[in-house]
This record gives sequence, C-alpha cells and structure tokens, in this order.
Amino acid sequence: MRNVGLAVGCCLIVLGCGGEPAAPANPRSTPETARLQALLGTRPEMPAGFSDRARDHWQPPFTPSSGTCRKVFAFFSGRPPKEELSAASAVTYQGDGVGSMAVVSLAVYRGNESARQLDVLRGALDRCPTADDTTPGAGNRLTSATLAVNEDGWVTRRLKGRVGGYPYEMHVVLARQGRTLVGLMNAGVRAPDVKRTEELGRLFVAKVGTLDL
Repeated sequence: MRNVGLAVGCCLIVLGCGGEPAAPANPRSTPETARLQALLGTRPEMPAGFSDRARDHWQPPFTPSSGTCRKVFAFFSGRPPKEELSAASAVTYQGDGVGSMAVVSLAVYRGNESARQLDVLRGALDRCPTADDTTPGAGNRLTSATLAVNEDGWVTRRLKGRVGGYPYEMHVVLARQGRTLVGLMNAGVRAPDVKRTEELGRLFVAKVGTLDL
C-alpha cells in the first residue's frame, strides 16, 4: 500500500505543477533496452570462429586524438549519441584468433532520429582518415580505407595499422533497421575476413528486425 501511495503521490505532484511532462526515461533502463539485452544475451548463431557467449562492451585499445574518431569509437563502446535515444546496449563476442572479437552496438532512437544519426556517424567516419593515439609516443595508429561489402545502405570502413606494437585491423559496419542503429565491428591482429564481417552484419540486422521496437 505504501508503494501505491507513493506512486499516486508522484502523479499528483506532476499534475500539480501544471501538467509538465515527466523527464525522459534513462535509456539504460527502458523495456526496449531490456529487449536489446535479451537479444544480445541469447546465444546467437554466430559464424564459425566466434563464441556465441556475449561479453562486456568493447573497450577501445586507445583514445583517438581526433574528436570525430572518438565519436565512432564511443558508439562501438556502448556510448551512442544521446539525442532522442530511447534504448542502447553493446557487447562483444570473442573470436578464435589473437585479439579477435566481434563488437555489437545497438541504439534505438525516437522518430526518424536513427536515420540522422547514421548520417552523423557516416560523416564522422569520413572525417577520420587516421586514428592516432592521444598518448605521445604510443605508436597506436589506424588508417582508414574502403571496405567493400555486398549490402546496400550499409556504411563500412576498414581501419588498419598497429596497436600495442602489433598489426591490427578493424572492419566497421553501420546499418539501420527501423528505429535502431546497428553497429558491427570485426577486429583482430590477423586481418579479419570480409565475408565473416558480412555474415555478422546480416545476422544482427536480421535479429533486430525481429524485435518490436
């Protein structure tokens, strides 16, 4: 009864203040986010060479000096643009090779904001020809190049160079499924397989399409 009373009291407070709308729900704790987490946590049929056990979100190997590069890294590490954001979740799936992993980041937006944010991130990638480390002398550097895939509407890029003294390559895919922005990264010390990148992208775009978002 006490909980019911508190709930009613909160409603009366809102109405008593001239009917002001409540503050937007935290995107990390909405029912939509719970559905995203369930989708990513349910063992997907991953392509050969990847675990189907979801792990924590991606930790970037370094912080790029360029703000536009940082925006791309932030999205894949589970920190998408906040404007009109209603849900978000991000995980990684371990690969067989050294440093190999598949990174998945999902962000649901209100209205048509997902289309705009896809354009924003496309622009950020275009303005990130090279991702350099902010730490002087670290030697972490990834150079952008084209990544050809057989999918229309995807934004793709290859980032290749050295991280921690080792060769490193990242395949970046951004796609839109309804109100959801889908990010997929296939990364590793050994050059990732483009066909596997396509498989991963199709898998998670299709899975998002099964959700009522």
